[in-house]
Amino acid sequence: MTVSIQCSHLPEFDSEMMEPQPCRIDWSKVTAQEREDCYHGSKKLLDQLQLPTEAMHCHNFNCTDEKHLEEIKKLYRELTSALLVGTSSTFKTLGEKNAGKFNIFGWNSLVKSKHQTAKAAFWLWINCSKPKIGGIYKNMVKTKKQFKHSLRQCRKDVEIHKANGLAAALQADKTNQ
Repeated sequence: MTVSIQCSHLPEFDSEMMEPQPCRIDWSKVTAQEREDCYHGSKKLLDQLQLPTEAMHCHNFNCTDEKHLEEIKKLYRELTSALLVGTSSTFKTLGEKNAGKFNIFGWNSLVKSKHQTAKAAFWLWINCSKPKIGGIYKNMVKTKKQFKHSLRQCRKDVEIHKANGLAAALQADKTNQ
């Protein structure tokens, strides 16, 4: 059996949500060679799919056989995965232009623990119906201020944190030799 797929818009697929997501491929910047590479990459993956023979030969359009439904769901997951892998390896998506923009030197040593504390206080505040006064509110505000302050310090002292990171990496490299 041959499956022919013609489409001009490939949605992005999130396996946890099981719903197609809006496409993030910037089609205005796709070259003919990239389209060709996408076609061959997707075709290679689609050719490896095992089609469910029993479900494909079922002639009942209103079939409720659990085995058939599972086979169709599995085929759908494999099809979308193959198409996404085939396209994502070829095209640069819109979100990738900010890659690395949000790397903050010193995050792990100075900010990470305060971020986790502020996030926990925030969710506690949310779970308590967002009170405007009281200890839960004050704790949320205080931890948020501490997090924001340490984040500002990291951004201000970025060169110092870079130098410290390089020194630590060199020191670790020397001890490993």
